[in-house]
Amino acid sequence: MAGSRGADTLCCEGGLPAGLVAGLGAVAMLALGCGSPPAEPDGSWAVTVTGLETDCTDSSEGYQKSFTYQLFYDETDLSLVELRIDDESFATGFVSGCSISYQSAIWLEEDDGGNYRWQIVGEAEHQGAAGGCEIPDDRDWYGSETLVIVDSENEDVPAGCIYEMSAEGNWAG
Repeated sequence: MAGSRGADTLCCEGGLPAGLVAGLGAVAMLALGCGSPPAEPDGSWAVTVTGLETDCTDSSEGYQKSFTYQLFYDETDLSLVELRIDDESFATGFVSGCSISYQSAIWLEEDDGGNYRWQIVGEAEHQGAAGGCEIPDDRDWYGSETLVIVDSENEDVPAGCIYEMSAEGNWAG
């Protein structure tokens, strides 16, 4: 834990509230089928999410965490996609050529200081092993994510505050 706002208040890791850090790691609460093996993704990228700026906290410490983003195309409409982390749903969105836009569900974060709800909205340029897209910095996934506090009963996490993050990575299979 990188910072704290007091023994009975919201703790932070790298500038993000501890509940959000846990939520980002376990954001995929939507299980997709009981007892069946997970489907093979249509593509995977090793992506590092890095906090750039926020108006939610005074902390100057940054957030950085790596994930494997797994992309699954909808079987009936190939412009619709689902992103998973650790084989669990993270977000849904749209693909058009090399561009992808997506958003997560709205998550309830229960906290001793008061509950709050948050959502991630993202967009990226992406490419698979074959390449073919103009993506900066020799990356295969290059984008941004915005975590928005949708509403809040927690004075340490005000409604409407945002966390701007970069999401960059490379093809992982």
